Amino acid sequence: MITLNRRRLLAGIAAVTMLSGQSRPAPSIATYPLLTAPPPTHRTSVQDVTVDGHGYRLFRALPGGAAPAGGWPSLWMLDGNAAFNRLTADQLARHPGLAIICLGYQVATELAPEARTLDYTPAPTEGASEPRARDRQTGGHDTFRDRLAGPLMQAGSDGVYLDPARRSLWGHSFGGLFTLATLFRRPDLFRGYIPVSPSTGFGGNALDGIEAEAAPIPAGRAGVLIMLGDSEHRHGSEPPVQPRPSPQTMALAERLRSRDDLSLRVEVLKGLTHGATFRASFDPALQMAEGLRA
Repeated sequence: MITLNRRRLLAGIAAVTMLSGQSRPAPSIATYPLLTAPPPTHRTSVQDVTVDGHGYRLFRALPGGAAPAGGWPSLWMLDGNAAFNRLTADQLARHPGLAIICLGYQVATELAPEARTLDYTPAPTEGASEPRARDRQTGGHDTFRDRLAGPLMQAGSDGVYLDPARRSLWGHSFGGLFTLATLFRRPDLFRGYIPVSPSTGFGGNALDGIEAEAAPIPAGRAGVLIMLGDSEHRHGSEPPVQPRPSPQTMALAERLRSRDDLSLRVEVLKGLTHGATFRASFDPALQMAEGLRA
């Protein structure tokens, strides 16, 4: 494990920004305002972790002061570079008792498309094509889940007292797909699940087979908050004639609603497209994660 000097990180970001502007339109560079101007309620840090030769970057915003008797509740966020870059100091300040760990990659940009596609997706069903993968590798979600449950969770929890019974997982798009698959495959890892605009139809509906083999919650109930826009559509396709949330995701929600071991809430974000739900989901996610009870 290597703790990354934040001055070196910000210097590297500035260098990439200059170079990208010389040859082609600049990619979405992450600047991480929370590293330089965190709220008084939290202390922020960043560290690089390498697992099985794959580089990850963990951003943390940890509450100040003494932890409660059972430990802090925590929100673990996928696409961590983008999530930590877009979270605001005001949002953290409204949730002083919540630890936030953003799981990202060792890149200067907000997203790492190849890495996230591999890590967050199941293998497509036999014979299915998946245009959203855009010729990237898929099917690595079980391997990434093992890394998350082991060295990444250990690194994210290092030096802070977290309540294992009050952990929540947030993910958007492919990250939302991973969040749901984790609920089905490893429901012991988190007690709260927050899939946002999940890619439920990925790979010829591969999630359906995972859901069919879902394990029950080991003890008690898990909270699930599904958020999605009513104006989402796949890239390159026509938007819906009338605003409506994804029928496939809504059908999944109805199936989950019948499970006694889940406490489900669905929030349709009016007028929002797929990309817009990313940031719009933060406030409800932070509120749910901080209020989660064991």
